[in-house]
Amino acid sequence: MQHQTSPQPTAASDKPLLQGLYKVEFETPRGKALGVIHAENGKLRGGSSAFAYMGSYTQDGPSFVGNVSSIRHTQDSTHPSVFGFDEVRISFNGTVKGSFAICEGTAAEFPSLAFKAVLTRIVD
Repeated sequence: MQHQTSPQPTAASDKPLLQGLYKVEFETPRGKALGVIHAENGKLRGGSSAFAYMGSYTQDGPSFVGNVSSIRHTQDSTHPSVFGFDEVRISFNGTVKGSFAICEGTAAEFPSLAFKAVLTRIVD
């Protein structure tokens, strides 16, 4: 009788990757908002009903750092900016944990206002 072993994980599956389409829930002390963001090969693209997001990131193991710009594309008073500005540049750092990523940062336009986000992977 031959002994069967389970396949060993590859190096790629050993490292949590910030890659795919994510639901993003973010907040500042001024409010909360939701959107989607796609991460692939160091680029970030996404948006919500009123804002577009674009940026970049680098990753080292489960840790990542990056920046994203948020620009209002639709005037809609029911979707206010959580920063109080219609255009912001956010620097962030975070950690990938399975199908989630958690990050925090600040906007250049309002550095004293803390930013936190939870990303939930929708699809790779």
